[in-house]
Amino acid sequence: MRPLHAVVMGAIGVVFLAAGCGGAMPGSNGGPTTLRLTRSADGRFLADGQGHTLYLFEKDEQGESYCSGACEAVWPPLETSSMPQASTGVDAAALGRVRRDDGGMQVTYHGHPLYYYAADASTPGRTKGQGIEQFGDGWYLVDARGKPIENEPGSKSPGHDKGGGGYG
Repeated sequence: MRPLHAVVMGAIGVVFLAAGCGGAMPGSNGGPTTLRLTRSADGRFLADGQGHTLYLFEKDEQGESYCSGACEAVWPPLETSSMPQASTGVDAAALGRVRRDDGGMQVTYHGHPLYYYAADASTPGRTKGQGIEQFGDGWYLVDARGKPIENEPGSKSPGHDKGGGGYG
């Protein structure tokens, strides 16, 4: 078991890391947003209109986010003040919103609240958050059906560590 001060210092480090990326974080700033599918060599996954990768958090329950505080600093929610729009390949009927504890309206897809990952911020198509276990559960890319993309051990995740990716 790690000493409490080590756990606290680790959490503070995560917050400072995310804060350092904050200026480059993509987001709709609560304004209108469009979701699209982005293509990499290994598959297609959900992204915002600028191609920034979106993730789901397996700890979330249908229509409810369990990511706040330090978690939200590392995994910022995709928020919008109006109903999100769908581009080709995205199921418009599966788009929705859920009210967060802070009052913001987070975009959902097939009931899953959607998030960005701070380490992906500067590069559309980057997928450094794929398969990470943080804040009590796993974070995954989202396929066109709203399912997590969970690759088999040893397989490459879509776009992981490529720093880019094509747009579909």
